[in-house]
Amino acid sequence: MNYFLSLPIFLLIGTTGGFIGMKCKIPAGALIGSLLAVVCFKLVARVDWDIPKVFTFAIQVFVGIMVGASFQPEMLKVMGKVMLPVITSTIFLMGTGLLLSMVFARFGILDMGTAYLGTSPGAMSALITVALDSGKDAMVITCFHFFRVVFIILTMPVIYKLFFR
Repeated sequence: MNYFLSLPIFLLIGTTGGFIGMKCKIPAGALIGSLLAVVCFKLVARVDWDIPKVFTFAIQVFVGIMVGASFQPEMLKVMGKVMLPVITSTIFLMGTGLLLSMVFARFGILDMGTAYLGTSPGAMSALITVALDSGKDAMVITCFHFFRVVFIILTMPVIYKLFFR
């Protein structure tokens, strides 16, 4: 399928899926809705289309703008209060991801880079963008993060009711 002729079709399908995801009030609904819509379209239409590398620059710029725009000066005061738990949990989660990626690579399940990006905590869109830019398996990384988000969405209400009420 021609990259530039297909782009408007995928933008329309992805945007529609994103709106549906938001309307359904799914956390990260725009991201998950657009992802599901495009995947379903590709499965049903049997279309083989990958986003051209030239668009990864635009994606990275938009993700950078989103992260930068979310910064608020009050965050510096709050960060001072929660610095120890933030640093501790970040190091623990990244270290766990690194150990898991070593295990997956050692047993030949995944290459180290794909495994690390898949097991890293955080922003699905940013990590998928890094995968696309670094040549790692973005589909595998998307699967990791997609499953994690869906699992959290499905289990969090039960866990919260059991432990925090």
